[in-house]
Amino acid sequence: MTVQKCKKILSFIAVLLLAVTVIVPYSLKAENISDLKENSQTGYAACVLDYAELFKDSEVKALLNKAYDLTDYSDVFVVTVQKGQNSHGTTERATKDFGDDLYLKYSNQDNCIMFIIDMHTRYLYVYRYGDEVESTLTSGKCDSITDNVYEYASDKDYYTCASIALDQMGKVLAGQHIAQPMKVASNLFIAFVIGFVVMYLVALSKSKVGKPSDEEMLKYAAISFAANNPSDVVTGTTKTYCPRSSGSGRGGRSGGGGGFRGGGGGGHRF
Repeated sequence: MTVQKCKKILSFIAVLLLAVTVIVPYSLKAENISDLKENSQTGYAACVLDYAELFKDSEVKALLNKAYDLTDYSDVFVVTVQKGQNSHGTTERATKDFGDDLYLKYSNQDNCIMFIIDMHTRYLYVYRYGDEVESTLTSGKCDSITDNVYEYASDKDYYTCASIALDQMGKVLAGQHIAQPMKVASNLFIAFVIGFVVMYLVALSKSKVGKPSDEEMLKYAAISFAANNPSDVVTGTTKTYCPRSSGSGRGGRSGGGGGFRGGGGGGHRF
């Protein structure tokens, strides 16, 4: 083999290695760059991670823009999970744990919210982490948002489901009200049960027969006492030791400092 041929082979290997070093890092970052939009003023970012490929390209862009509108408050992710991707199980808690994984992997800010469509567990989940967003976007509001949009997911209209969820998350974060039909229904049911119990107690109190006094009972009762040769017999004695408690302690966990406590939220099966 001539020296010229060796140089050509070495040059080809060098170009190949350079291509690998450029292409591999880009492919690893592709999901972060292509569907991510950063807010330069707040430092938060919006991101669409469509693992289950439920959205068209135009729908991804539309959802990304809607998510970006919420980056004044926190990082905002729209996530779809494909069947078999969630290794935590098939429960609502598994979807929440998947959200924890994404938070630790992608979010570099304290506040983060996600709308997750989990095709593995068949749950919709509004995930939030951070004191600021948790104080506004409570678990009850998260439940209400998923209650309001789960029918779209059941009809396989995943874009409308995610779009309306983002709209309602924005309203809650801005201090506005959203429809909470399930909460109203549960409150009406509780009020009905309480009313029924009160009516039952009132009816029961009015139907009771009057209790005779002690004088009336003694007046009509025949009483006789008789004691024939009473005696006491001691058959044995036992001693029982009952020490006093030396004090009570307050149980609980000893918290660590600065660890990730995990996020929360609310969900609905679809």
